[in-house]
Amino acid sequence: MEETAVIPVLAERESVEQRVASTLRGLIVTGQLPEGTPLVHRDLARRLGVSPTPVRVSLTQLEREGLVEVGATGRATVSRVSREDFEEIYAARSGLEGLAARVGAVALGDREVATMRRILVELRKLARAEDVDAYLERRWTFHATCYRASGRRRLVDEVERLFRRSERYNRLVLSTATRFRESVARYGTFLEACEARDGAAAERAVQASIRWAVDRVGPLLPTESGAE
Repeated sequence: MEETAVIPVLAERESVEQRVASTLRGLIVTGQLPEGTPLVHRDLARRLGVSPTPVRVSLTQLEREGLVEVGATGRATVSRVSREDFEEIYAARSGLEGLAARVGAVALGDREVATMRRILVELRKLARAEDVDAYLERRWTFHATCYRASGRRRLVDEVERLFRRSERYNRLVLSTATRFRESVARYGTFLEACEARDGAAAERAVQASIRWAVDRVGPLLPTESGAE
């Protein structure tokens, strides 16, 4: 009888590459590393106190996430925001988040719905305070509570990946007090659909919210061609 290879359990700890990527991601999405900023491996390694190798690996990861561009010469820069990129990311989110909302809402239990009610109260307070960092994190938790009820881990992971990738644009959407108020007001409709376990209504609420964001911010962004 053939023996089964013993595979050791990996320690669940963040690698140096993950820490570097997380740090750079945070600096990019908050604008501390503005679009177009050159990202020189050795300079970043020195500033972060690591060797150039994890920086190189991290920049490759951030390139896949759309936050970094690498030219033909290998020169890395912070990618520029554009109308096309914004519309494409949000279109993907509309489809996948709509699906996650539809299959998640019908599977919600009373405990999950109660959690969503509590988070919506927090979101309203954060919107009044215009606390964008906390608001975006709680916004994800609010919606993810519904999405995860579906039991579709692969779907939810992809939805989260797109949400994280769109963070620079999410922050632009929330750049005024008025938009904060309009944003959080839409989540009540989503919660009502979840309370009713109405998957179709939950899908419509999510997609309407994403469409609202595209309509508010899309026309204000530069196009990749430079044409209006």
